[in-house]
Amino acid sequence: MFSIVSVAIIGGTAAAIRAIDEPSLAIAALIPAGVVFAVALFVMPVHWLPALTMVILALFPTRFIPAQGPFNALPALAIVLGIWVLRRTLIPDGRATLPLERPVALTARYAVYATGALLVVWLISSVLLNGSTDTSVGWSIAFSASVFVPLLVIDARREAQLLRKTLLVVGALSGLYILGESVLRFSPLYGVATGDLVFSVYRARGAFSHPLFAAAFLTVPALLGLGTWLTQGRRWPLVAGLISAAGVMATVSRGPLAAVAIAVSFAILVSPIFIGWSNLTRWVQLLVVTIVGSIGALNFGPLVERGDSIESRISADVRDRAVDVALRSADYSGFIGTGPGTSGETSRLFDTIIIENSILQLLISIGVPGLLLFLAFIAALGWRAAVTGNLGTALAIIAYVVAISGFNTIDAVRSMHIIIGMLALLAVHGGERLESPFPPSATRTPGPASRQGNTTSNRSQRERTPA
Repeated sequence: MFSIVSVAIIGGTAAAIRAIDEPSLAIAALIPAGVVFAVALFVMPVHWLPALTMVILALFPTRFIPAQGPFNALPALAIVLGIWVLRRTLIPDGRATLPLERPVALTARYAVYATGALLVVWLISSVLLNGSTDTSVGWSIAFSASVFVPLLVIDARREAQLLRKTLLVVGALSGLYILGESVLRFSPLYGVATGDLVFSVYRARGAFSHPLFAAAFLTVPALLGLGTWLTQGRRWPLVAGLISAAGVMATVSRGPLAAVAIAVSFAILVSPIFIGWSNLTRWVQLLVVTIVGSIGALNFGPLVERGDSIESRISADVRDRAVDVALRSADYSGFIGTGPGTSGETSRLFDTIIIENSILQLLISIGVPGLLLFLAFIAALGWRAAVTGNLGTALAIIAYVVAISGFNTIDAVRSMHIIIGMLALLAVHGGERLESPFPPSATRTPGPASRQGNTTSNRSQRERTPA
């Protein structure tokens, strides 16, 4: 019900905005809608809020999400998460204690918290070392609010369950729309922004401002659906995941497509550990799906056409040069970083090209220590997802990190930080092996007093029950 209502609201609003030609009228229409939305954040069920951020990101036009002024340092979607944490803190709903977990799962949870805390400490240190510029302070606040604030809620299993379902739904809806847009070669709902980019082939983008942003987002529901199907055997996650993967292809974005391929290859290697050899049929089906998908991608007309274009060769050349520029830029600060969010300013001292690699951006801005802590945090999320049987989230983490390694998002597009935060929420709270009942090895053995109490209670119950 939540997904249907959210889609109706977001879609209706987007359609209304699309129909308005005058920017002033669009603003006038958005103000009352914004007031209603702000009130709704405090009255709707609290566990809806994390999922709501993904509905907005996937289906609401990105260009109408506030990103200037204070929203540059504190993204609008991060504010929604802040309201969620505030409401959960004030009304914990009886789940303010750490849930019962196996020792290895608990260790992985603490590893996520530890690496996240160390990364925050390094961000603060980097800001202080390089001077408290507006760029560094704003980026650090935006990243921390989007990625680490969701971890402040100790038990968010209910939110994670709804978030998983919502990602599959909005991923399928966004993927379907992008597929239709690719066929029509225009966007009937979202239109185009002023000064829109021109490519050698038409690249669909849906509600996003760039095809790469749309493709990177769609890698998450694509692999989440695939992994959920492998572990649970339900068909809907597979269908939703395949539609999302088709949407990635329709954006004609080679980096995210490669990310999907790498994550699927990883799934082929490790899925027997998660599903067991008794489900060998499902593993064989995965091989068939992979082969068919690979053939389809390799023969997708726009992708082949773009691969032969001048634009493609220029893009590849820029990415090759970016490695040398990034290393020289990192060496400029002695590899300790020039400050969070400053990779663009620093790299322009050596070349005019844009560093189209989020990992290299972090190398320049927060240095080797910060990059290693970021990768350690991502690895901890993957470990946590793996030991809790959450194959879908583990695959989604791999796909998204590989996808953003192919373009400049983490240092330049702060609104996309929220995706890492939602992956963190799924990894920490969305494990399939955390659902009741727990495995026998994970349950606490009751003491003698508890057993005696249970025996007495059972005896009393039998005495009260008529023969």
